[in-house]
Amino acid sequence: MKMKYLNFLFIFSLSFGQTDDEFIRDYYKYDLNEYELLEIDLNFALGELKISTNDKPKTISGIIEYDPERTETDVVFSTLGEKAILTINGETGHDFQCCDDGINFKDFNLGDNFYNSMDFKLAKGIPTELQLGFGLGEANIDLTDLSLSYFELDCGLSDVKLEMESSNKITCERVSISSGLGDFNGYGLGNLNTRKFILDVGLGSATIDLRGKFDEDMDLSIDVGLGSLELILPKDVNIKLRVDHSFLSSVDVDGLMSKGRNKYVSKDWDENRPTIIGDISVGIGAVDVEVD
Repeated sequence: MKMKYLNFLFIFSLSFGQTDDEFIRDYYKYDLNEYELLEIDLNFALGELKISTNDKPKTISGIIEYDPERTETDVVFSTLGEKAILTINGETGHDFQCCDDGINFKDFNLGDNFYNSMDFKLAKGIPTELQLGFGLGEANIDLTDLSLSYFELDCGLSDVKLEMESSNKITCERVSISSGLGDFNGYGLGNLNTRKFILDVGLGSATIDLRGKFDEDMDLSIDVGLGSLELILPKDVNIKLRVDHSFLSSVDVDGLMSKGRNKYVSKDWDENRPTIIGDISVGIGAVDVEVD
């Protein structure tokens, strides 16, 4: 057992037997009361990830469980003026990559007892730039009550659930989400209160629910390759949509009025409401748009 204290960090590590293997559980806690901004860059190669909000507005807490023989986790806390910077990298010694005939796993024998997980509760009382990247696994991300100024998400090969149940406390300058081979499900993402929303759907399937509280206009850009997208747009905003697609793709738009040449607008336009201006490009995938 080891214990280490710093003025901003508390780490507590335990080792557990897991049949013939051993895994480590590390506890992290950061006090951000001295800082005005926060930047988080989290990359997680393999396993299960959970992100939620801490009850204490300027505190980050987390637990990482891993087998040191199979994975390596590097956590670095640094500062730049009034900004706190948290960088988390979880890597595996196994090499896997995507190729033309699917996923190529090299020396990727994880065994029945493999377990790797992260569970972090983020500070809600500080403007945050959040960048998340995954390899292979499962992620549950709840951004409710966070103050996000920038959000970037790369899903990799993972299945990801993302939700935002209440309005972002500040304006998010940009949201960028890239889904890969897995399933992506995002709910209440209109609550991100962003000026620019970028979505890239690769080979997997994605559900994007953009309902929520809109305080200003949104520029929406979506690219769908071979995958499928279900897009739910709110009915209480103005919508102007353009959908570029080929004869190999499938597109269905419900709840908007067609203006010809792949253009669609709201049936009940109101100059007093915020406006979503969307541009959707579809390769040979499928897109279903619904206004609700």
